[in-house]
Amino acid sequence: MNSKLHQWTLMACVAVMLVVGAAPAGAGVSDAWVSTKVKMLLMNSPAVAGYPIDVDTDEGRVTLHGKVPSNAEKTEAGRIAKAGTGVVSVRNLLQVVPESRLKGVDLADDQLKDYVNAAIKAQPALANSSIQVKSVNKSVVLLEGKAATLSDHLFALQVTAAVPGVRQVASEIKSPDDFADREIWFDQPPVDPAQGTAAMDGWITAQTKFRFMTDADIAAGDINVDTRRGIVTLFGTVPNASISDKAVAVAKAVPGVKSVNRELRVVAASQKKQETANDDKVAAEVRKRLGDAKLKGADVHVEVKAATARLTGTVQYASDRYAAVAIARGTPGVGWVRNDLRLENPTAVKP
Repeated sequence: MNSKLHQWTLMACVAVMLVVGAAPAGAGVSDAWVSTKVKMLLMNSPAVAGYPIDVDTDEGRVTLHGKVPSNAEKTEAGRIAKAGTGVVSVRNLLQVVPESRLKGVDLADDQLKDYVNAAIKAQPALANSSIQVKSVNKSVVLLEGKAATLSDHLFALQVTAAVPGVRQVASEIKSPDDFADREIWFDQPPVDPAQGTAAMDGWITAQTKFRFMTDADIAAGDINVDTRRGIVTLFGTVPNASISDKAVAVAKAVPGVKSVNRELRVVAASQKKQETANDDKVAAEVRKRLGDAKLKGADVHVEVKAATARLTGTVQYASDRYAAVAIARGTPGVGWVRNDLRLENPTAVKP
């Protein structure tokens, strides 16, 4: 390992300790939580900070997508992602495209500190958080304070990284280590869509994936979704161009989406391994997985016919509805999910 990459690795270990933390106490680790934590790790890494890397997670399997200038950055991004809590595996789809980093902007550290503080203060979405710059050393910005939500923590990092002259972001921000239900799972946007916050981005990603999972034509497991400032990136595979078009249209219809980047490859269905199973066996497996998930207070009934899983009954929380659909959709033999689950209390917040 060359000395520069060794230095990156040591600094990235520090970032891991600052950002990852433990999994939310007393709760399962959601895919949205894993994606957020991996994004934060990548943004805090001196090796790959500054490169727009898309992150999506499906049942703990993380997919990285985007462009980096060398194999060293690609390898390091994969290593950093694997260090994330709740990560089962990493599929590294980063493309190596030789290019120089964005043109640097050299500013005195004191001046850069003022610019970053001003950028954070200018964000209405961070009004309930108290976040500021603790120090700047050679364009490496260390943030401190308290974020009202996990999404605000990520958003503060994103705002800071976007300030010209910032080469790396580190964090000592204290924040909740899980998503409040309203941040991700409720049917209505958590904030004004025009604000373009991390909370809005997370909600858009979850809503898009939910709509894919409940669409008869879209193979949701083959399409990854990431959102940055209201811009959705779809990457993965589809069986034909018409499904690609439909996926884009579904994503565009989600409130708050400004545009959709299509990074989908067409792979004929005949080239993909087909999984077939008896409907009764598939239904039994879905029920088993739902039972293992231990969704408190949920009463979910499962029917499977011709690879279509229909979920009926009730769940207590919006996040559990999403989890139930995701569990069913991820079960081998399920082609799509018809979601007829009802929320016992549509405004209930999971403790």
